[in-house]
Amino acid sequence: MSRYLSVLVLTLVVAVNTSSAHQSERVCTPEQWEAVVVGKVAEQSQGKFYIIDVVGKSAADYGRGVIALAESVFSQEQYVGSYLYLNTKSASYLADVVNKNCQKLPPVTVDQPCSDSSWLTYRTSWLVGGTQWSDTYQYNNGSSKTTITVMRDNFAMISENVEHVIGGVPQLVTLQYGNMTKGITDPSIFNIPSYCNI
Repeated sequence: MSRYLSVLVLTLVVAVNTSSAHQSERVCTPEQWEAVVVGKVAEQSQGKFYIIDVVGKSAADYGRGVIALAESVFSQEQYVGSYLYLNTKSASYLADVVNKNCQKLPPVTVDQPCSDSSWLTYRTSWLVGGTQWSDTYQYNNGSSKTTITVMRDNFAMISENVEHVIGGVPQLVTLQYGNMTKGITDPSIFNIPSYCNI
C-alpha cells in the first residue's frame, strides 16, 4: 500500500509545482489554497490489474513552503486506510493516520506556480462550460510523464494524469480537483502528527 501512497505523494508534488505557460500576462495560483481531490491509481503487476480509489483534501501555503494531502484510500469499494502526506521546508512525511505510523522523507521545494513557469509544454486548450478556457500542459520529470489541465484565468487545477514506473511496475494516476478556494480554512492540515517525530 505504501507504493500506492508514494505515487500519490509524487502526483501532489508535481501538481503543486506546475502551472500554465500559455498566458499573455503573468497569472499565479493563489498563495494559499484548498481543494477536494478524487482519483484513481491503476497498475498492472504479475498479470493482475489493480485500481485504488482516493478521496481527500489538498492544501498549499506557498509562503510557508508547505503542501498537504489528507486522503482516504479504497480498494474494490472497501476502505483501506487514511493517510496524510505533508511536505514542509525541512522534511516530507507520509503518515498512516489509523495505525499511527510515519515515514520521514526528504523535502521537496514548493514554489507558487505561475504562467511564466519554464518547465511546462503547452498541449491544447478546452472551452469549459462554454464560457471559460482551460489549458492542458505536459511536464516530464525523469521517467514520469504528467499531463495537467488548469483554468486559464486563475490556474486552479482541474485534473492531472501521471504515467510512471515504480519498482518496475507501470502505473497511471488520475486526479480530479474540485472546489478549489483561496485561503486555508483548517490550518491543522499542516500540523506534523506527534507520531512523526522520528
